[in-house]
Amino acid sequence: MTKKVIHLAFEFEYKRINIIMKTAQKYFDLLSLITNDEELSTFLSKEMMEAENNLQSFFDKHKAAHFTNRGISNADNPDLVLCYLLDKLEEKEFLCELDYKPDSEELNYALKLLSKGKIRKDLFSDEDEEDAHGMFELIFDAEDYLEELDLAIVQFPIESDSHPIALVPLEKLEDAQTLIDELFG
Repeated sequence: MTKKVIHLAFEFEYKRINIIMKTAQKYFDLLSLITNDEELSTFLSKEMMEAENNLQSFFDKHKAAHFTNRGISNADNPDLVLCYLLDKLEEKEFLCELDYKPDSEELNYALKLLSKGKIRKDLFSDEDEEDAHGMFELIFDAEDYLEELDLAIVQFPIESDSHPIALVPLEKLEDAQTLIDELFG
């Protein structure tokens, strides 16, 4: 091979590795904002990169535990990686998937759980639920309450009738939502 071909091959590989490293860092940064747990963030970032590098192998490895329940039957599903991440975050109580129908009890439970004790009382009543036109409206209303606690809700884009939500520090809301949009949007 000529020097020019070798140089181009090296340059291409360098760019590919750089993209992989930036993606891994984005996963880690997002997970750190949501979990504030370096060990879990590192583990899940590695899992996400495994999926990025070999989706079929990742699918085969986790099919029974994560994908069958969600009706994902092949590695071509665009929500595969996101669904795995949502399941892992929900297992560790850093995320809740809320039904699209307004349910004040479900949202109250989720906010208490995700706030890790910062919210102890119900924020919404059955009356609030009756007035809402969907869970999204209740989630939107919750943002005012959460601001007082310096917390904010982030949502993940998924083709589903659920609203996966997590809480992040209010000052990190834009960073977290941007990372979600870049990684999954």
